[in-house]
Amino acid sequence: MAIHVRRLRRGAEAEFVSGLEWLFAPPGSRPADWDRDRAVERTARVLDHENAALFAARSQEDQVVGVASVYLDILSVRFGRRASIEDLAVHPEWRSRGVGSRLLVAARAWAHDQGADYVFLESGLARTEAHRFYLREGATHAAAAFRWSSVH
Repeated sequence: MAIHVRRLRRGAEAEFVSGLEWLFAPPGSRPADWDRDRAVERTARVLDHENAALFAARSQEDQVVGVASVYLDILSVRFGRRASIEDLAVHPEWRSRGVGSRLLVAARAWAHDQGADYVFLESGLARTEAHRFYLREGATHAAAAFRWSSVH
């Protein structure tokens, strides 16, 4: 089974967003304010940004089977330059077949090439299978994340 991971360029916005929607299946959920058109527009902006990279994994038949996004985001006084993997989604029928591993390799390699000192990834509490995968891939369970839906 040949899986090829490539960095996405302009024109792949809808394809990337379709991959993100795999995250909405249980144990995930669709964000209350999800708007596909807005997501496609945001993807176009990300694709134009030099401090971000989007990747797609394709099957031998050229089917998109996984997507990932990685961003250089902060320079921490304590830890150095951080890259964050914001999205990692694999088509449900392609899970446990090496797709996620290949996307992580691509995202981490890009982060390294950009000078990142470490890579950070948040994952929803209900995604226990994903957590086991990340630990198998060498991640450490380093923090609890908290979120405010409003910036007011």
